[in-house]
Amino acid sequence: MADQKEQRVCVKFCFLLGKTAAETVGMLRQAFNDDALGKSQVYEWFSRFKSGNMSTEDMPRPGRPSTGRNDENIAKIKRAIDEDRRKTIDQLSEETNISWSTVQRILTEGLHMRRVSAKFVPRLLGDDQRENRVNVCRDLKTHTALMVRQFLTSNNMVIVLHPPYSPDLAPSDFFLFPRMKRSLKGKRFRDVDEVKENTLKALNSIQPQEFQHCFEQWQKRWDKCINAHGQYFEGD
Repeated sequence: MADQKEQRVCVKFCFLLGKTAAETVGMLRQAFNDDALGKSQVYEWFSRFKSGNMSTEDMPRPGRPSTGRNDENIAKIKRAIDEDRRKTIDQLSEETNISWSTVQRILTEGLHMRRVSAKFVPRLLGDDQRENRVNVCRDLKTHTALMVRQFLTSNNMVIVLHPPYSPDLAPSDFFLFPRMKRSLKGKRFRDVDEVKENTLKALNSIQPQEFQHCFEQWQKRWDKCINAHGQYFEGD
């Protein structure tokens, strides 16, 4: 993963070549993927270079609070994320009364997190976490045929292993919850009973072939995880 200084040098290089800030944002995303500098950061560096300051050192700017990413704010964001990893940056900012840009930097630079399947997860998995993800996927691939035979012959339910910090490998995260949201999004409910009633309707509206497709994609995700040596991935 490229560090911030390396990317700032790349931004300066693009500026000197006459590239626009928008073009530079696209190039950084293509080169560094999820680790790329944000759009606002790139535009800020272009503004600095245009003013004649060509240094790539991350110097504090006038008027900008230097305590935005202090331990107290980092702890606030961590508690909020631990309560619900599906919270958006907008929701975190409103809940903690911390600016949007500061929340984003705390998540990516302070807590080293990224969003996978609509959930914030650790950006860098440890060696043991990656190995565990690969081992679980290999176990699932090895025993799938046996599991199917057992189900067909005895109709027993089989407990399936699931590695932690892996929403990209959990059918509930990459299929079930997003699918149910399509029926519930934008609606308001009077009470908890109405929420339960409509949630059950949304669940029952999912067709068997959709679940079949989900499990087919799940198996493909095992291969992707193994081929990525346990690193995160997105999409089918």
